[in-house]
Amino acid sequence: MSEPPSVGIVVVNYNSADFIGEFIDSIGRLDYPNAHLVIVDGGSHDGSAFQIATRFPQAHVIHCHENVGTASGNNIGARYCHEQQFDYILFLNNDTSHQPGFLRLLVDAADEQTMVVPRILYAEDPRLISTHSGDFDWTLGLFRNTHHGKLDGSATRSRREVQTASFCCMLVPTSAFNEIGPLDERFFMYYEETDFLRRALEQGYRQLYVPEAVIYHRESASSGGGWMTPFKYYYATRNRPYLVRKHMRSRWKYSYFTLYFWATRAGFVLRYAFSGQRTMLKALLLGMLHYYQGRMGRTLEVQDF
Repeated sequence: MSEPPSVGIVVVNYNSADFIGEFIDSIGRLDYPNAHLVIVDGGSHDGSAFQIATRFPQAHVIHCHENVGTASGNNIGARYCHEQQFDYILFLNNDTSHQPGFLRLLVDAADEQTMVVPRILYAEDPRLISTHSGDFDWTLGLFRNTHHGKLDGSATRSRREVQTASFCCMLVPTSAFNEIGPLDERFFMYYEETDFLRRALEQGYRQLYVPEAVIYHRESASSGGGWMTPFKYYYATRNRPYLVRKHMRSRWKYSYFTLYFWATRAGFVLRYAFSGQRTMLKALLLGMLHYYQGRMGRTLEVQDF
């Protein structure tokens, strides 16, 4: 029998000592024989990079001197996979664990024009969906039909093509980067995959949701933990109008989005102000301010909140 396609598993790591052991143990149980773990460490100072190298010595660890973020980190890993001539790149969060056969299922569903994502469940409550696989409303800049936070059931068990998904776990043919180009590092993190996948669709690629493949996600473990943290909220607020502006071809439609965005943010400002959620208010206001100032890339860290 011929050897299965080679897969470089690209993982961006940053101060993950509290949960990286579970990830390493889970990767060690994969039943796919031609996978290669590639760690891009963004200057971690908690010993997690050493822990990875010690517990999984066959991993290739790329050490960066600073927190490069997910966009740049994934680009660094993708370049290495291209140099090694791996057939596919699996972008994978380090706050995940996995069913042993999930990668084989993804590879079997992929081809040179098809990117594949699994069904992602909350690690804390695997009855619930934790995935952004679905559609995207470019008029309002909103994810649609993702089933995020809903009970896992019949509606989440069918294969379908999707417009967007999360790089929490996505299998991409390595050759796609030659045609689509790298991730836009001005995002730093959050929405960079939405931008990449929009460009992929425009180049004739498709994105397939394969629910038979299952992984479990801690949700923003490196961003403070939980669905929405101030750190995550800041970058999501700043990057969302940048994403829409980048792909909006109509000045009038972008004006409509801007009115909608400002009106809805005003409501959140009032909510956070009256409820005393000062860190969320700070994240929102700084996110909007920095977008309009053109301050993109890495600007704030988790400890800044």
